[in-house]
Amino acid sequence: MTRMILLLLALALLATTCHAARKKLIEYGWDVPDTAYMREHIAEMEKVAFDGVVFKMNPKGFPGREFGWRAFGRERFNPEHVQPNIEDLKATKFKRFTDNFVQLTVYPGDVDWFEPAWSDIAYNCGLLARVAKQAGCKGIMFDPESYGQPIWQYNAYKPEMKAEHTFTQYARKIRLRGREFMSAINAEYPDITILTLFGPSAGTTLWAEIKPEDNGFGLLRYFYQGMIDVATPGTIIVDGWEASYSYRESNQFIKARKAILTDAAKFYDDPKKFAQHIRCGFGVWADYDWRGFGWSYDDFTKNYHSPKGLRASLAYALDVCDEYVWVYSEELKWWNPARAPKEYVEALALAKRGPGTGEPQPAAWIPKAAKIQGYSDDETFAEMRKTTTEVLDLPKDGWKWWKDPSKKGEGRGCWRADFNDSKWRSISIGKFWEEQGEPLYDGCAWYRVKFTPPAIEPGKQVFLAFGAADEQAWVWLNGTTVGSHDVGPGGWDKPFALDVTGVLKPAEPNTLAVKVIDTEGAGGLWKSVKVMVK
Repeated sequence: MTRMILLLLALALLATTCHAARKKLIEYGWDVPDTAYMREHIAEMEKVAFDGVVFKMNPKGFPGREFGWRAFGRERFNPEHVQPNIEDLKATKFKRFTDNFVQLTVYPGDVDWFEPAWSDIAYNCGLLARVAKQAGCKGIMFDPESYGQPIWQYNAYKPEMKAEHTFTQYARKIRLRGREFMSAINAEYPDITILTLFGPSAGTTLWAEIKPEDNGFGLLRYFYQGMIDVATPGTIIVDGWEASYSYRESNQFIKARKAILTDAAKFYDDPKKFAQHIRCGFGVWADYDWRGFGWSYDDFTKNYHSPKGLRASLAYALDVCDEYVWVYSEELKWWNPARAPKEYVEALALAKRGPGTGEPQPAAWIPKAAKIQGYSDDETFAEMRKTTTEVLDLPKDGWKWWKDPSKKGEGRGCWRADFNDSKWRSISIGKFWEEQGEPLYDGCAWYRVKFTPPAIEPGKQVFLAFGAADEQAWVWLNGTTVGSHDVGPGGWDKPFALDVTGVLKPAEPNTLAVKVIDTEGAGGLWKSVKVMVK
């Protein structure tokens, strides 16, 4: 009996060890190394407990940005351009870093989907896959976030582009381009792994409340659909779910896994093929929002993720993901001991043993809007003031606020001028709602305020100007919808103005209602709101 118990314990231990071995931490941040750097410094790099790294290709003698930031453009690469990278990687003595990925972004995105030149993009991406295959790498890291042209957002296209092709026509063409992209990659690397930062869930279960035409990732699903259509049986697409950057609790990762693998599948043609190719991954931002929260190398309690907190978040992510968790950083530099405190380095290794005790989030970590770069009215409204004149700065205090996680506010009539908001809590604008007793609430909330503007000269065009709404906003004035700011998470710090000519009542009481949706990090009307005229 004793021998049998020992055998069962040994088997359980072996199963746990094998399970842990499948879960890997991948490094990707502002300190992304190039192939030449890894060739020279891999022994030092592998002292940090990652299982792989995202790297860039930037060989000497080839001017300009690295290849991963040039592939989605009009320039066609040549095989000799990438050969130095292949040679670097083959000469690099990898030991710990077994799962490495070539960097690829959709920058600059200046080739329209209908242009024949788009085939050069597919060719370029195929060459990146060649590097990964010949050098023994796991695959490609694909970041579809639009840092250049808004390639996935139909209503941000130039008017002449929309006049020539409808949303549906673009969706069909993008699906074909997704097939072309995947075919070019599989031709070089048949059973590749593609680690995406925003995967098939983006624009579907992630930010599903935004109309596809307005969604910053509204057309991305069709690209992924095309990839799934033609992918080889062994091709794996990891949905990296960048929205998990700030996650601190196990249930957040569990809910996200369902959104990635179950809910998103409903938006794709073949659930079986979706399940065959799509895997769940997560991103954790080690020095999360350091501009807003601050970052200290001396007092870790000032950081959003302390070492204990980072360990817990990574452990939860590793437990819930299928294989990969990628660790993002900006201020923290893992390859520079002076910029990577040993406590954070140790947290990476400890995460694979479990979450530890973790750490609750103290109030000191709540982001302060006023500390964000560009917060002042002079900076925020500089462009608007070139063509419009400010006539009223709406009061910062005296607003009413209601948390609406189930998004029932419109049905309840929260937008109406005569709606009774007396039971709502008071709040101020010019601050994140997290600063005002709603720590890290991600979801939908409503703002309402009554105000009386001055008399306005007849014939003037009148605008409501918002310094920022983190992240999306829908606006009603006196019960009339006057517009929205729903460009996706990237709009969190962008000022916008809505024409309220004929709706605003000069020298009379007005009622403003704003629905705000925040999907991650801080949220709310965190800058000024003004009445401006032209």
